[in-house]
Amino acid sequence: MKGSSISLIAAWAVIAFTLPSMAQGVDPEFAGSDKCANCHKAAFDSWKQTYHSKMVLTRQEGLLKEAGDNWTSDGKNPGPAKGNIDGQAYKLEDVIFVIGTKWKQRYLVKNPATGNHQFLDKQWNRFTKQWEGYGQKNDWDTQCATCHTTGYRITAYDPADTKTMKVAMVERNIGCEACHGPGAKHATTAAKADIFNPGTTSKAEGSKVCGYCHIRAENENFKTAQGNHAEQLPHPQIGQTYKAGKDDWTKWYPEKVLIPGVHPEDSLTAENKGTDLANAFWTDEQGRKSGLYDARKHHQQYQEWLQSKHAKSNAASCIDCHSPHAVTGKQAVAASATCTGCHGSQFDWQKVMPGTGQTAQQLFVRTHTFNPNQARPGGMTADKLPPPVFFYAK
Repeated sequence: MKGSSISLIAAWAVIAFTLPSMAQGVDPEFAGSDKCANCHKAAFDSWKQTYHSKMVLTRQEGLLKEAGDNWTSDGKNPGPAKGNIDGQAYKLEDVIFVIGTKWKQRYLVKNPATGNHQFLDKQWNRFTKQWEGYGQKNDWDTQCATCHTTGYRITAYDPADTKTMKVAMVERNIGCEACHGPGAKHATTAAKADIFNPGTTSKAEGSKVCGYCHIRAENENFKTAQGNHAEQLPHPQIGQTYKAGKDDWTKWYPEKVLIPGVHPEDSLTAENKGTDLANAFWTDEQGRKSGLYDARKHHQQYQEWLQSKHAKSNAASCIDCHSPHAVTGKQAVAASATCTGCHGSQFDWQKVMPGTGQTAQQLFVRTHTFNPNQARPGGMTADKLPPPVFFYAK
């Protein structure tokens, strides 16, 4: 049943996760992003410059220099020292993957008990340039990987034993087929009908592709390897993965997942005590008067966008303002420059979109309700941070 008391009923467990790439070819429907580059070089090259392509990196690829230089201590706080699940001591050399490079960075080591990957107990904050506590006590593979990878699927599970589930992935990071759907057939035929293009469908359907990951959900249909609720939305059918343009994830096991603002019965103003959605949105006087509830936590942009006139009047989709990549003869859109195309100088986008959703200490994600009467001052946002520099850069 839904609500603050969540009862989870499915299973999770051991995941096959190869290093540094993930089980290429585990699904014959998927071609892989490298294959797309053969015909879509401009799109591929620009995608490689985006953070979608850099969400999950090996330590050697993506460790931030400032984190590596201060690994044991930032001068005020001690650095990562133990695994969040097993409590064992780990060193920098034990880190297999790093998650994120723009806002903050988290660190994955093996979890010997499951064969999965567990987080270390600290994350690096790029704004404060300090270590701060991070307490996620679920295997990354069974809590976060649906949206950090492409072609994620559950391949086997036993509801009676959450440590025996297996999953597979086509590739790590948010690749071409995460947004365009499986592309093996298109790679053979080159037919437009054999691939999904979010830019040529309705604004609602195109934005729903982004919404699959840019939400905050409480999933009681599947458990993590540790037996807790999941924050991701794996395909309900074993052996299947989310296919953009074909699958409507908003209708997957709706009675067993809590997604305020997406499911009509899940109110943005509900308290949702005891869940990760408690205090997820600003429900103060401004919110009540405007009917626009800004996010208080990160990765909730789709739930904000659905409230906006952009969504309700079919005026603007996610990709009208954000370019996942360029295309031949056309550069990627700069999000900060898109408002003037419709509104001229009527609005100051930084005032309309203050940082309201906290992603780390003193660091916030910009709201996407687009309230023209926005009164929140907002906090520091990552667009003001310099590009990341890497510890192992050549």
